[in-house]
Amino acid sequence: MFGFIRSIRLSVQVMIPILGLILFAVAWFLPGNMQSVEVSGSGLYYLPKEGWLYKYWLEMARLPLWAQILPSYLVALITALLLVENDRRNLLMFRRSYAMAIVFLLLLGSCGHFFIFHPAFIAGLLMVLSQRYLLNLYKKESDYSIVFMTGFTWGAAGLIYPPLIILTPAILYGMLMMVATGWRHWIVMLMGMVIPALLAGACWYLLGDLDYEVQTFFSWFKIRHTGIPLFIRKEPFIAAWIGLVLLWIFIASVKYRNPKIQSRQLFRTNFLLFFLTLIIAAFMETVSVEFIWVMIIPLSYMMTFWALEVRKGWVRDLFFLSLLLSFAFFRIKGLM
Repeated sequence: MFGFIRSIRLSVQVMIPILGLILFAVAWFLPGNMQSVEVSGSGLYYLPKEGWLYKYWLEMARLPLWAQILPSYLVALITALLLVENDRRNLLMFRRSYAMAIVFLLLLGSCGHFFIFHPAFIAGLLMVLSQRYLLNLYKKESDYSIVFMTGFTWGAAGLIYPPLIILTPAILYGMLMMVATGWRHWIVMLMGMVIPALLAGACWYLLGDLDYEVQTFFSWFKIRHTGIPLFIRKEPFIAAWIGLVLLWIFIASVKYRNPKIQSRQLFRTNFLLFFLTLIIAAFMETVSVEFIWVMIIPLSYMMTFWALEVRKGWVRDLFFLSLLLSFAFFRIKGLM
């Protein structure tokens, strides 16, 4: 049923933006219990109610719903296409395919809560861009400009969405797996990560907001003292969605067999990213449902690798049907 994801036909390419448009258009026409930007600052989304990000984020509350959804669609589409480009440029699955974009968009839609924009979505896009540079290092170990850009894009992502900083061990592990690293690699990587913060700090200093913005930045890092995260208490069915995802991750990890070294290293790197996102979502008070967008990025890599290799077509069909049914459930539930 879903065997078309292996194809590189023009119809599959055209389907990527159309699929995203359908998912986000349905969310626009059937918004259900989606919250506006202004309300979601203390709802399913989390963002400290201070600092430069919150000021610009609130400006979106004055826009109509479609204008709050459109940026999310554009970021999702760019992220999906960048995931495909990473795969096609490196032939991670020994074949050219647009499957990763389709898997990414269906995973986003299946959770049902990623239609109104949040800065974490931009950070996720930068995270994919950082992985793009990381993959380029596989055959260009001594190209320190690529090492620098890997760190720079990751540092910029952490500046926009600070919880990503805790995922840094995964990108460092990825570089260790992809290249024979020396001390120069680590120094250049560290410089790339630090420079976005130095540039932002210089701007804040000139504007007289340095102390205020630094305090806002560190306000992100709070340990959760309650047993169940707030966003799961407000939307318990997200826990069921996470359980469904963990089931498919288990199946994919057990059945994953790819002889290409670069693909196996990337799979391990993304598995570590996925594991760390679960830890952060469980123990950080200042992350909410928006963090699942970041979780879906490594999940897209792993599930696409598995979906293209699985021999039993009905198992792959069941995976995609479960995502579509989850999307339908959240939309219908919001209308009740």
